[in-house]
Amino acid sequence: MAVSRPFPLISRELGRCGRAVGAFLRRCRVSEPVAGGVVLAVSELVTNAVVHGEGEVVLRITVAVDVVRISVTDHNPAPAVLKEAGPDGESGRGIRLVDAISDAWESSGKETWCEFRHLRAAG
Repeated sequence: MAVSRPFPLISRELGRCGRAVGAFLRRCRVSEPVAGGVVLAVSELVTNAVVHGEGEVVLRITVAVDVVRISVTDHNPAPAVLKEAGPDGESGRGIRLVDAISDAWESSGKETWCEFRHLRAAG
């Protein structure tokens, strides 16, 4: 069984979105270490879509028995790509961070997703 939820996104309220995602993951009994990575990945993917995407940005999180999937969509047909940011660069590290902390990720252009394997927390 999977539980899925869309999250409304308004760029000036991204902090609230992170708190809502954290609360959703706690209700789904996702362990704290995994939930922390998911919240960080959400922040990076949503920021990337807001900065580089086009049109409406939609975040959807699905929690299944052993995986949490984050999907961020917008209307930009160009896929997100791994970049090498210079030591003084102020951007270009988000997708690299998602690559490092998630178990899998991909971008087809209009959708960028990543997954985290998890076991449900006790309680």
